[in-house]
Amino acid sequence: MKKLKRNNGITLIALVITIIVLLILAGVSISMLTSDNGIIKQAQSAKEETLNSSEKEAIALTMINREMTGSEKYNIGEELRNRTLANGDNWKIVSINETKEIYGTGWYYVGTGVNLENYGETKHEWIINYDTGEIIELPEEGYTKLAYGDNLAVKDGIILNADPINMGDENSWGDGVTIYGMEEGDGYGWNETEFKLDGVDDYIEIYPQESVKIENGLTFEFYGKSYSSMLQMLSKTIKNASQEDNYSNRFRTRMENSDFLCCMSSKNCGSDWILSDETTHWIKKKSIGSMQSQNGGYLTMTIDIENDNISLYWEGKFIASTICSHEWLIGGDLLSEDIPFTVGLQVYGNSGKRLEGYSKVDIYACRLYNKVLTADEVKDNYNATVTYHNLLVKDSGE
Repeated sequence: MKKLKRNNGITLIALVITIIVLLILAGVSISMLTSDNGIIKQAQSAKEETLNSSEKEAIALTMINREMTGSEKYNIGEELRNRTLANGDNWKIVSINETKEIYGTGWYYVGTGVNLENYGETKHEWIINYDTGEIIELPEEGYTKLAYGDNLAVKDGIILNADPINMGDENSWGDGVTIYGMEEGDGYGWNETEFKLDGVDDYIEIYPQESVKIENGLTFEFYGKSYSSMLQMLSKTIKNASQEDNYSNRFRTRMENSDFLCCMSSKNCGSDWILSDETTHWIKKKSIGSMQSQNGGYLTMTIDIENDNISLYWEGKFIASTICSHEWLIGGDLLSEDIPFTVGLQVYGNSGKRLEGYSKVDIYACRLYNKVLTADEVKDNYNATVTYHNLLVKDSGE
């Protein structure tokens, strides 16, 4: 009888299955090692926490030695001081961006590179309080340090600069800037924490000077609180010489509730933010944020003329951008030196009497640049401006 041969080798199917299983196991292993919650990340986090703890302990020991010996060699940190009349120009504070908590008198700032006995140089940033023994690690790029004489914002290319530091003196807002409608004793204007427009006849007019004329782009920042659902923001408005109360709009931006709207000209905008199929010369970005909230809002708009781009930021964070047709972008006399920009004034329609064209608003800061700010510059402007405004509000006891 003929015996059947037995095949003791591995079949192709079994080999493929084995390879697949090995690949799955390898993938799982790699994921366990390299993912955000993986072994390597956890090990790195544990190492970082250990180093932070060691540094914090070294700072605590230094503070104890200072208390026990009174020796100046244990004095570490840069003294912070509240912004008060007593301190005058000698003030310096640190604010946590996320919580808006402000640290001043009684606290000391300890930066990187500070030498600690029996430890070495600090690798992190801290604030410490010798009286209470508190030690707080500052979040990396998550805090703002301000002192007298610091700029709140980028200065290069600025046309209108109404920020909390200089807002009480409207003559310092920039060359070519005029405020209309202000009457002494009407309760509007500067009141130590904001600049108030009455919604009746107050508005700001800006004629860019030769040194800062608009060519390749602009940035507009508005920080404040509106008292109506419609806030007239940056516009180009011209008074018609033939009729005293007749005005024309060229370029218009406004906030309607939480939505941003803009019209540059009567041409098709070509944007994916188009208002409607029937209204192709307006763009609208919904749900940006509300200027009517208790603390107001902070909107930044950049117009990049070279790349036909409009970008929006809310509270210092990028929201969205859109590409527009170049003809629409410059078709509303955006580059004209003869037609001024206005803030707080807007005419409804291309030509007509000024009806409900003013905004009742508290302005905490308002800036116009002849260039496109970077995302980092927008963020830094926001953090410093909000921090200083919060100082003013805190000092006023509101």
